Amino acid sequence: MSAQNGKPEVPAPFNALLGVRFISWSDDMAELQLTITHDHLNGAFAVHGGVFATMLDNAVTFCAAFAGEGRPGHRCLTLSLTTSFVGPAVEGDVLTARARIVGGGRKLVFVQGEVVNQDGRRLAHGDAVIKRVTPPSGQPEPSGGN
Repeated sequence: MSAQNGKPEVPAPFNALLGVRFISWSDDMAELQLTITHDHLNGAFAVHGGVFATMLDNAVTFCAAFAGEGRPGHRCLTLSLTTSFVGPAVEGDVLTARARIVGGGRKLVFVQGEVVNQDGRRLAHGDAVIKRVTPPSGQPEPSGGN
């Protein structure tokens, strides 16, 4: 994962397809944004729940991946992600996913995230367990456990 202007590029083609972009990325925090288009809607013309879940997954994983300003991050895997959907979004809304680390160690990280709309209204939230599978590029793997 490379960083430009303090923000990683969104490496997955799926993220590019959705239109996800980074707002901020720093120690213990990540923030992403998405402007909702017609393509993000379900049959009821509200945002598909998978969009919320994807935004949460991106935010919590990148939050856990941060390894220092201007440095590539850890490669991470989402081991679990619980998602609660608490409000709808519609075409034209601008959604922001935020995540922060709430516990864990070097390899397993506990992260909480939320998705809010342009008015700050919470639409979804979740808790995740993220596993760091590799150290940042150019650094040896730490010995020992978590």
